[in-house]
Formats: sequence, C-alpha cells, structure tokens
Amino acid sequence: MNETVTSLSLEDLLRGSERRGEPDWLRDARERAWQIFEQLNWPTRKNEAWRYTDLDPTWFALDLEETGPAELRQRDELPRAVRERLAESDAEAALVFANGRLVHAALPQELLEKGVVLGDLHAALRNNADQVKGALYQAVTETGLQGPEDKLAALNAAFWSYGVFLHVPAGVALETPVGVFHYASEGGKLGLSRTLVTLGANVEATLIEEYLSPPLERTHVATGEFLLGPGARLRHAGVQTWGAGVRHFHRQRALLERDAVLNDLAVNLGGSLARTEVASELVGPGADSEMLGVYFAGAGQHLDHYTTQHHVSAQARSDAYYKGAATVNGRVVYQGLIQLEPTAQKTDAYQTNRNLLLSREARAESVPQLEIAANDVRCSHGSSTAPVDEEQLFYLATRGIPRAQAQQLLVAAFLEEVLGRVPLERLRRHVAHVIEARLGG
Repeated sequence: MNETVTSLSLEDLLRGSERRGEPDWLRDARERAWQIFEQLNWPTRKNEAWRYTDLDPTWFALDLEETGPAELRQRDELPRAVRERLAESDAEAALVFANGRLVHAALPQELLEKGVVLGDLHAALRNNADQVKGALYQAVTETGLQGPEDKLAALNAAFWSYGVFLHVPAGVALETPVGVFHYASEGGKLGLSRTLVTLGANVEATLIEEYLSPPLERTHVATGEFLLGPGARLRHAGVQTWGAGVRHFHRQRALLERDAVLNDLAVNLGGSLARTEVASELVGPGADSEMLGVYFAGAGQHLDHYTTQHHVSAQARSDAYYKGAATVNGRVVYQGLIQLEPTAQKTDAYQTNRNLLLSREARAESVPQLEIAANDVRCSHGSSTAPVDEEQLFYLATRGIPRAQAQQLLVAAFLEEVLGRVPLERLRRHVAHVIEARLGG
C-alpha cells in the first residue's frame, strides 16, 4: 500500500500553480509528477540504492514552505551567517533565499549586457519563458524512471516552490563565481527548491550553492539540472552546512554535450540526515566529468552519497573521488555506479572512495559498482575504510600536540587530496574551518 504525504494534495498543487500564474505546460508537468509520486512507494532498505539509509515518510508531512514575491534587502540587512558567507565567497553575482523567498539579488551590469540571466526561477518563467520551457525537467524529468528512488524526485517536480535559473549565452566567460545561498530560520517546514543551469557553447562559469541554517527541525528536498552545451565548462560546488535537526535530500544531474567539462564538488557537513545523489550523463564525445566529494559526520549524523557516471557517447572521460570521515557515532555511506552503454567505446572512467573513522562507534559503508556494456574501455574503481592511524597520533603526541588537535591535522591532511583539486581557495578554507570547528566541538 502506498503512503502519501498527507499534508499535500493535487488540489494544493493546482491552487499553488494558479496563484503563481504558472503557464499551462508547467502545471501539466507538475500534475504528471504528482501522479507518479502517488503511484510509488517510499524507498526502504529493500531497495538497493537505499540499503543503508532509513527514510520516514512523516518527515515529508510537514507544512509546505510557501513563497511569495521577492523582498529584496541590502547585504547589511541579511542574516549574519549569510552576510559572512557572501563576504568570504568572492561572488559578485549572487542570490539569497531566506525561507524560500528571494531576499537579495546582485548581477553586475556587464553580465546583464552579455545576456547572462540569474534570478528566481518563477521570474524566469515570465521573462525568459522560451529558455525555461525548453530546459526545465530535461535532466531530471517530472516522471523520473518510476522506481522507488524516484519518489522524492517526483515530489520535487510536483511541488517545488522556489528555484534558481542561471543562463549563460554562447561564448561568454564568467570570471568570478556566482553564489546562491539557501537560508532557513523557520522550523517545522518542508522546503522544495530547484536549480536550472543552461550553458551555451564554449561558456565558462562557476556556481557555488550553499545551504545553511541554525539548528531546527525541517526537511529540504532540492533538485539541480545542469545542461552543458558543446565546449561549455562548469565548475559547481554544493555546500551543505544545515544546522542540527535538518534533513536534506538532493538530486543533481548534468547532461554534457560534445567536449563539455563539468567539475563538481559535493560537500556534506551539516544536518542530521543528508542524502545526496549526483549524476553525470556524457552524451557527446570528448565530454569530461569530475565528481569530487567531501563529508564529515559527527554525533548523530547520517550522510549518504550516491554518484552515477553514465557514459552514452564514445571517447568521454569521468572521474569520481569522494573522501570523508566520521567520529563519535556518525555514519557515512557512499555508493557509486559507472554505467557504460554499448556505444561508449574508448571510455576512461574512474571511481574512488576513501573513509576515515575517528572512533570505534563511527561507521562507513562503501559500495563502488561497474556496469560495462562496451569492450574497448579503461575503467577502475576502489574503496577503503580505516580507523585513524594510532602510530601517527602517537608521533604527533611526542611532539607535544594534543590528541584532539592531532586528529584535526590528520583529517585535514586526509581531505586535502580532494580539496586540493578545487581551485576555489576561499571555498577550500571555509570547508576546512567548518570541519575544524566540528572536530573541536
């Protein structure tokens, strides 16, 4: 018997779509997604992709976070945590959402003149209708694959209440990062957001998305769609530092055309439970996808990651490298899939996962997987999970370094192999400082 979210209904969906003045095609897509959502069961541990994570349907029975018109504020009027991150992020173009409402937007005039679009997705439906209609639900469809793992994707497709639209026309290079900040201060809410990025041919862009809040009880379901045209290069970072009590579910999928390059970084440090799914579909020859992941689980935290490298075209390359640590009774999960179609000859694909356990109660699960239907390829995968090296701790202790500080040094060195591949120095420092504070706490 299917369980549904009792606080939501088709009538709610239709009323919300009408209130926001959405076009008929979007309302119809939302309705199709809702029908799929109602047909699917919630994923359980019996489903392979969820075998290490328990999901409670009541987490999604919270009040839906409704949004309204933008309430734009100056930087000094924003929450302190957001102001600090804006100042540190080096982002001249930025959006800030507070409890689902756009409260700050900045886009330099020179980018506007080049045709760059950055704004609220609902506004883009009015002002950039053709661009949005041709792209929305293309990477993460409104109907999904109709498997249990797609119930949350269908929920987001049906009820997303706010979103981000970034469009960069062909030949434009953004020299500084674009920052998007999702901030929450209201508990007892179900937030649903969607990010849509479309890059023309030979574009260069960097997008940093951050999710942050004080400790509170809420659920957030996010979806990201990245469409990379021929020769486009996108560097993306998703940084999750929600406060304790937040449950975070994120699905992201990128479509890479000929010679497109995606460098993605997933950072999971906050919340009580986080499930992050990152996928790249390499549909053009010469496409290149790099997936990096950094995570740290402390007391009571459960951080789950699933990556997919789907090779459709020949002569493409992908590399997934996820490293994380857990302490106290924290638990981390990594599952990764390299999937090659028969057309994906001359593929290079790699997948690595490393985990460091800082206590006897901490746990890590690592499951790399290969599905190869082509015969002229180079593919490899590997994983390791190990406790902190007591000899290294002893060596540092003989140099007068306390155990807690020694662990900080070892974790920093362990994660540097991944963070060192990220050319965003300020972001690297921020991640390192958050982990250091968590270890010190």
